[in-house]
Parts: sequence; C-alpha cells; structure tokens
Amino acid sequence: MFTVSLLLSACETGNDTKQEHKRIAEQLFRSVYGGNYTGIDSLISDSIEASYPIFKQLFGSGTIRGREAYKNFTIGFNKRWTDAQINIHETIAEDKSVVLVWSFNAKRVLSEQDSSGLGPEKYGWNGFTLYHFNEAGKIISETGEESSPVPFDNLHFDGGQK
Repeated sequence: MFTVSLLLSACETGNDTKQEHKRIAEQLFRSVYGGNYTGIDSLISDSIEASYPIFKQLFGSGTIRGREAYKNFTIGFNKRWTDAQINIHETIAEDKSVVLVWSFNAKRVLSEQDSSGLGPEKYGWNGFTLYHFNEAGKIISETGEESSPVPFDNLHFDGGQK
C-alpha cells in the first residue's frame, strides 16, 4: 500500500512540474514576442541559447547565446514589430521539455530601410518552439521553426495563406 501511495505521489509531482514548465514556456514566449520583457530574467538561465533559422540571416549565426544577448534580441524584435497578437494553439510537455505551437501577427515598424523586403503593414506567421529546462526550472534553450511573414490581408482566419 505504501508503494502505491509513493508512486501516485511521484506521478502527481511530475504532472505538477510539467504544468509549471508549460506555464513558464508560455509566459516567456508571450513576454519576448509580446513586448513585455521585464520578467524574462526570472524565467531563463544565464547561459540560455536560442536558435531560429532566421537568426543566421539577421545575426550571422544561427544561435544567440547568453542572457544579455537574449534580452537584446527581445528588445530589438519589439522595436521592429508592434501591436502583437499571439495565439498559442497547443502546449505539450514531456520531461524537461515543452513545445509551443503558435501563430503571431503584428505591424512592422520601419525605422530604417533593411534587406527584409517587408513594408510597414501588418504581417502574420506561425511556427513551433521547443524549450528545454534545467533542474532549477529555468529555460536553458529555445529552438524554433517558423514560416516567413506574410501580409496579414493574405491570411485566412485559420492562419493559412489565401
């Protein structure tokens, strides 16, 4: 009887950890890409690494490393995009990992001409992001894949292109 009780307790603790990881992952995603990055420090490790395919084009490297580089990316992203609308469609947790399936739309802010070819209008795109956690419950890595931004007027309500 004691063994069954101990197993049930371990399962509940594991489930609580998964729920907490889901909450933290969603909070970080909304903070970073929604422009409210004041609480980021409490969610990430000092040695966080983030990687998206677009980083190679933007930064010359596919990965940004460290707390300060991550925060600088966040600030720069939110200077380029405003009025963000974030939809998290699914959140899946397993062990020390969480995957978010998301869609995003925002207005492009043009402060200077760049090579992106994007004008000052509303765009939408979608993707998924995988987060890994350390033993302390901090995010140590963010790896994502995303579609290219498409003018919002060309999107269906389900997120696909017309």
